Amino acid sequence: MQKEDARANRSRDADSLRAAFGREGCPVCLVVLESMQQSMDSWQYEGFSDVEHRHELIRSLGFCPLHTWQLAQFNTAFQLALVYSGVLTDVLATVKQDAARQSGPERPSRWSKWWKRWSRRPATTYAQLAFDRCPFCRSRASIEQRLISTLVEQLRSEEIRTLLSQSTGLCLLHFTQARQQAEEHDPAQLRSLLECQQVCMQRTLEEVQELIRKHDYRFGDEARGQEMTAWRRAAELCAGNPGVR
Repeated sequence: MQKEDARANRSRDADSLRAAFGREGCPVCLVVLESMQQSMDSWQYEGFSDVEHRHELIRSLGFCPLHTWQLAQFNTAFQLALVYSGVLTDVLATVKQDAARQSGPERPSRWSKWWKRWSRRPATTYAQLAFDRCPFCRSRASIEQRLISTLVEQLRSEEIRTLLSQSTGLCLLHFTQARQQAEEHDPAQLRSLLECQQVCMQRTLEEVQELIRKHDYRFGDEARGQEMTAWRRAAELCAGNPGVR
């Protein structure tokens, strides 16, 4: 059953990536965003009604900043109110305990111990997130891993290589992840990945340079074209699509 589910997921991922190649932006980012929106839509009905899940979420201090405010764009005012009511209740109880101890002998408070542990969490990296207990961050990491695996496998197909070469290309994060996976599995897939990414980056670089050239007053009368939005594709290649992180 699990193998059948894995095959079904891989087939769905392949179809989703194929469709994303024809849109602007990193194709992996595009599919991740769609998947995360579906997960959030599902959470407000199914995930939120799971009491144990909700209590675990409260203990982890809620969602990360990105996913908190993405959820807020759904009809989730009541759900978020309950979650953060629980979070604030727990934190406020700790603050009150620490305030009451201030008249006693000086010693590290429960709050200061908690804050030291929290503030020492690393900033966002490829491997670990500052809000590493955010369920949507974990879900995103799982989706990314699955998509990258599917993409690398699909590079055996000439059609997929052509589609990838014609797309915006992978953002640096997803390119790094795909490269690492290709290096571990098949030198031919690695070569294909590097060649496709090179084509995408070279095309965008030339378009950005053309945009810059046409901002010179000497060429102000020249017709504007696709190069005028190249800055956005360059940003997507470097920083990823907006909303993923």
